[in-house]
Amino acid sequence: MSTPVLGRNARLLKGGVPIGHGKNISVKASAELIKEYSMDSLTPAVTGAGKQSFTWSMERLYTDDTYIALLLAGTQFDLLFTPEGTPTNGKEETWTNCTILSCERTAGESGGLLEKLSGEAESVELPT
Repeated sequence: MSTPVLGRNARLLKGGVPIGHGKNISVKASAELIKEYSMDSLTPAVTGAGKQSFTWSMERLYTDDTYIALLLAGTQFDLLFTPEGTPTNGKEETWTNCTILSCERTAGESGGLLEKLSGEAESVELPT
């Protein structure tokens, strides 16, 4: 049996550099299901994999205006998701042509200023 990966080590990297002091990271790949029914059936006559989408999000401690500037400019970039915290072990995923769709900042009475980023990627390349 293999050893589980510690979630606290996971990183999202842009240009080989961690996005920041990450608090939470989420990457999600999903696919629609194509279902076609004939008029005389309660179950699908045809099923198949449909459109795919690749979303990601993270919370980070706010440091500067870098990511809201990327949203405003519509800049696309690649992200590396490294479950074990390093992009050099061959287990990283490349999330290509990412666009930031949301940038939210929250400040409370205690703790640091938090920036929540979310977006979508065009595709995902898995490690070989």
